[in-house]
Amino acid sequence: MLSSSSTTVKNLPLKKRLYFLLKLVCFVSSVLIFCEFLIYYVVIFQCRWPEVKGGAHMGKKETSTSVLKAIILADTHLLGEIKGHWLDKLRREWQMERSFQTALWLLQPDIVFILGDVFDEGKWSSPQAWADDVRRFRKMFKYPVSTELVVIVGNHDIGFHYEMTAYKVNRFEKLFNFTSGKLITRKGI
Repeated sequence: MLSSSSTTVKNLPLKKRLYFLLKLVCFVSSVLIFCEFLIYYVVIFQCRWPEVKGGAHMGKKETSTSVLKAIILADTHLLGEIKGHWLDKLRREWQMERSFQTALWLLQPDIVFILGDVFDEGKWSSPQAWADDVRRFRKMFKYPVSTELVVIVGNHDIGFHYEMTAYKVNRFEKLFNFTSGKLITRKGI
């Protein structure tokens, strides 16, 4: 069947073959643009912040400005140089970056929490590998000044209790300016 369709295309005049090729390129390009870029807008555009209505729990001074819009992410597991294959890293990181940036743009949260395991190999990373992972993280999870990013440490970031060292803990805390014993309050929450 494949040979008959290729024979059919070969028998077409040059102008029709070029027209067919142009339609094919346009179709494939449209599918790629939709699947690799627009799909994130289609999906996240359906998300809405819940409507907060006045009630017994709201005081007279509370308004929509006292509502905290927060996005919570966990276990991004950015692949490192030891276990991460370049093609897998490319695909995963593209999807994470596109979905994160689209969510920030459409939902405009006040604060974003990333609950640990930001990196997959933080417990083994050499200083150079750590610097590369951090560079990729900053590129993927860049955020506007109107949004606060709070990153919590995970076992894959600094190691399990028997692999954890002061160096790894300090390296993580210095990068994210956040200690594991810190309590934060925003808009009374």
